[in-house]
Amino acid sequence: MITLRQIKKEIPGINRVHLRRPIVNKITQDVPTPEELQHTINYVRKNTVTAMEGRKCVDGRYPPDTARGMLARAGGDCGYVMALMAINRKKKLQLTPEQCFNAVYKVISQKLHGAFCIHTDHHADPDHEGSNHQMHQTLIGCGHLSQAASPHLLRQPYDVQSHDVKKIIAYAKNLADISDTVEMINLNGEHAERGVLIIDDTTHTVNAMDPKEHKMYFIYDKKRDEAFMKKLIKAMAIPGVTFEDMKKESDIQLHATLHTIAKGLPMYTVSYKNAEPQVRYIATIN
Repeated sequence: MITLRQIKKEIPGINRVHLRRPIVNKITQDVPTPEELQHTINYVRKNTVTAMEGRKCVDGRYPPDTARGMLARAGGDCGYVMALMAINRKKKLQLTPEQCFNAVYKVISQKLHGAFCIHTDHHADPDHEGSNHQMHQTLIGCGHLSQAASPHLLRQPYDVQSHDVKKIIAYAKNLADISDTVEMINLNGEHAERGVLIIDDTTHTVNAMDPKEHKMYFIYDKKRDEAFMKKLIKAMAIPGVTFEDMKKESDIQLHATLHTIAKGLPMYTVSYKNAEPQVRYIATIN
């Protein structure tokens, strides 16, 4: 039997997620049946793709032709901004939310020569919005950002002020309107994720959605995220901000989001041996 202590030792980043202990020899709604586990294994095998440059959110609504192979992490690049905002608040670095945003944005767009990646959805930003655009400048279809911006909905702390998150949402959306270096993807459809896949690999990842099978999963590229954070911290070179700081706050914020949007779903680790995926159920988010 896998204990919670073993799980947390193996993946320290899930320490803040509320987990239900797996139950041996008893099939419940909390633990995937052997058939459900096999369905997840088959999904991963079919939807494994090569890792590519760029970042996207953990959201399961990304079609396979959108952001294919990109590093999946909560909030996309704005997730790094939120983590920096939390560090700034705790260490009293005196940075504004906009300065936190620009610190991440400039490294990605100028030093790494990539696009700053973020997403909304058709609920917050319908295509027919037209003249009502300004009314929605502090709304966004990314659950990671919208939860942190709505304090009355919070069940877990994000270590940031909701009004500051609203500022960076408006800032990002305004910048997306005028800059080619901000990629704002507008996702369609409803959430129907079947679980959370934690990808522990640097060369492979998994498509979030399989439209033919009508299945989707939340995806988190843990190993690639940690590697990118180290590169980002070094390039930003902000006194008082370390990789350990960024990792800690990113974990806190990831878990706050998963506790809300993935509650009741099984969590799996995905690693690869000779390109063959190894899928293991570890717990259910409570």
